[in-house]
Amino acid sequence: MERSLGFMSIGKNSFSILVSILFLSTSHLMAQAKYDVKKVNDHVYIFTELWDANANGNCGVIIGDKQVLLINAMMLSSAADLESEIRKITDLPIGFVINSDSDTYNHHANTYFADRGASIISHENIKHSQAYHQLLFKEEISIRIGDEVVTAYHTPSHTLDHVDVHLKKSNVLFMSDGFQPHWLTYTGPNGIEGVLSGIDMAIALSDDETIIVPGNTSKNPDFYFGNRKHLLRNREIYIKFNNRVGELFKKGLTVEEIASDKILNRIVEKLEAYPKFKPFLKYVVEESLEVNFRTKIN
Repeated sequence: MERSLGFMSIGKNSFSILVSILFLSTSHLMAQAKYDVKKVNDHVYIFTELWDANANGNCGVIIGDKQVLLINAMMLSSAADLESEIRKITDLPIGFVINSDSDTYNHHANTYFADRGASIISHENIKHSQAYHQLLFKEEISIRIGDEVVTAYHTPSHTLDHVDVHLKKSNVLFMSDGFQPHWLTYTGPNGIEGVLSGIDMAIALSDDETIIVPGNTSKNPDFYFGNRKHLLRNREIYIKFNNRVGELFKKGLTVEEIASDKILNRIVEKLEAYPKFKPFLKYVVEESLEVNFRTKIN
């Protein structure tokens, strides 16, 4: 029965604020949300909402025999448009919404879909946020939707309530804010170790054909999604980046001086967003210092 649930158990800094502004501030002003839709197979779709901002946003749609599971509710202002877009491929009701974390675009429309009968599923730590929530889990939850088993599992990436969502049969992994193929994500309170742990989990679950779906994604369609090679490459970049930040911090350099370091810039210049986001590199440095080295310098 599709509705049965298999439970194993039931201050960001300025960089985080900047990301929220860049990714969310103008998207809610759109008169009508627009989407690029990727059909993975007859039951799994990835919707890329085209924001009027420096990024786009991904969500997932899994179609079962009797209902639909939505991965991330997106913004309330675009909920009706998202629902209409889903109606183009199925008339089945949305029975479940899984929130990747407490970042606004992942949960803002929770009440919209809950009012229409959906069960909202989140990690238990989301109860400490402003997100509307219903069903909470601790480590992992699996839900059968048609012939697909959707497994959401907790990772220490980005936020304390972050989860990745794995579709084993369809070979798709939704990593939301725990990973971006085109830039460095905000590591969150668990720092570089948390992000690397999340990436390692993803590497273990993926192969060369796995579609890796980030939350905030590029404006370039070539980087809407990632793959295992991106995971491996970015893992190496994170380690080199933070090691270099630590070296320069020990020498007494300021945030601006560290962000201007030629070696540090060569480490991240392989990322697609580097030319556009280079001016914001100082915020990534600042976050690394505050979270990974537990200090702040001017």
